[in-house]
Amino acid sequence: MSHILDYRPEDIITFPKGLPGFEQAREFVIYSRAEHAPFHCMANVHDQDLQFILINPLQFQESYDPRIPPHELRELDVKDPRELLLYTLVTFAPELSDSTANLLGPIFINIRTRIGKQIVIDDERYSVRERILR
Repeated sequence: MSHILDYRPEDIITFPKGLPGFEQAREFVIYSRAEHAPFHCMANVHDQDLQFILINPLQFQESYDPRIPPHELRELDVKDPRELLLYTLVTFAPELSDSTANLLGPIFINIRTRIGKQIVIDDERYSVRERILR
């Protein structure tokens, strides 16, 4: 079901290389609704049917500390760690307690430059299907 997403040009987050599997989709907006907290939605501005559900992984796994190669973060032009937002993609299951987040593919967004990047990490502590609810 398609709907019109209201956003300003300065709300757009650009993923220069797209997302893995969606390399052509490069411009997104993130929006939230209070009734859906702690989840957020990331919609492609050119195809609003292409949407992803996001969560800050620290909301359900406080110890999350992925090992990110410095060259990956350089592409985001980070000058101060406080410029970064951290999200992971969520997969909802019919039974909410089975819903998971991809902790091996965190999404970083530089709020100053409005540049985003999904970084696939090699970290045995995490999986692509980490349960959100314990």
